[in-house]
Amino acid sequence: MIYGIDAVHGHNNIYKATISPHNVGLGATRDPDLVKRIGAATALEVRATGSPCVFSPCIAVCRDPRWGRCYESYSEDPKVVEMMTEIIPGLQGDVPPDSRKDVPYVGGK
Repeated sequence: MIYGIDAVHGHNNIYKATISPHNVGLGATRDPDLVKRIGAATALEVRATGSPCVFSPCIAVCRDPRWGRCYESYSEDPKVVEMMTEIIPGLQGDVPPDSRKDVPYVGGK
């Protein structure tokens, strides 16, 4: 069984967890360092509760608001979405040096 947490906006199922804005709000900041730090904070909280992985991030490029979930996209501009992929190394945390390269890791510092 694969067990993961829907932590797209932080570890939102845990009392007093840090909750971050929707991706569209984060994309508006144009700050990849911010999203990386948010990813690291999320990874730390998720790892503390024993989950090995998260269902995050949503790397979608919404170009049609009829989709109804455009708030999950960082932007309609693919370049902005690409910048925001810095959340991935934040979520992965420190990867053990002798680890398999085909296995994703979640965990903070």
